[in-house]
Amino acid sequence: MSSGLLLGGQLVPTPGVTVIPPASYGGPSWCRLDPGDYMARPGGVQLVVIHTTGGRWPQRLVSGAGPSGHARQVLEMWSGADRGGGERAHSAAPLVVDHDGTVYCAADILRCAAYHATAVNARAVGIEMSTFPDGSITTAALAATAQLCALLTWSGADGGGLLSIPAQMPGAPYRGAPLRRLELGGRQTDGRDVVGVIGHRDQTAQRGAGDPGDAIWTRLAALGFEAVDYDSGQDLDLGRARQRWLVAHGAALTVDGIVGPASLAAARAQRFVRWRDVPQLAA
Repeated sequence: MSSGLLLGGQLVPTPGVTVIPPASYGGPSWCRLDPGDYMARPGGVQLVVIHTTGGRWPQRLVSGAGPSGHARQVLEMWSGADRGGGERAHSAAPLVVDHDGTVYCAADILRCAAYHATAVNARAVGIEMSTFPDGSITTAALAATAQLCALLTWSGADGGGLLSIPAQMPGAPYRGAPLRRLELGGRQTDGRDVVGVIGHRDQTAQRGAGDPGDAIWTRLAALGFEAVDYDSGQDLDLGRARQRWLVAHGAALTVDGIVGPASLAAARAQRFVRWRDVPQLAA
């Protein structure tokens, strides 16, 4: 069977994690999104949103790998295949991590914007981590998800930087509510200045602590992800300071703190493979 992450019509290798491609690229027939569960992506990707399939809390860790098969159940549920009576739930994520750590890529993540996180769907990629009915999760699923995030972002991982997203994540403890820049007073926003890897709980009050839980952030920190306090604007302060340094070294950038393709390309030109390693220059 073919393997790899589908990006812009090409299967891309994923060192350290097994990724099964969509059915149309050699994967199993059920590894696909229903046409009603996504739209054509209108622009670039700025966010990775991590979910759990159950969202329950507390989240107990199960050592090692669990049985495969949950990813198929989830993808078939999204397709409506097991609903009966023509009932369909129009929600999905293009990446599902099974209990054994295998990742199933059900759509082209650059071309398809799945309906998984409401206001940010157009610019976000969703990853669903399989959990058991009691909310527990395998360490195999956590490790695969962390490695996948490292590959998608500028983490410095071998084969990483597949998307123009800095390897940064929420640094403040979960406060029982979303990031204020993504939902304030119950009103969701697309938070155009928020980039990086976040949890579903950081984006909407409709979810809770278990979506995605706390363990994944420990894994990402161990891989070098930079923890930032989004609500205080720490990410923007760091972004501006690093953009100023790059401008001082010849880059033509708008110093706005929002880290995107231009900022990361300028960092690459200076031989940096992680955004956090770019020096800071005070105003």
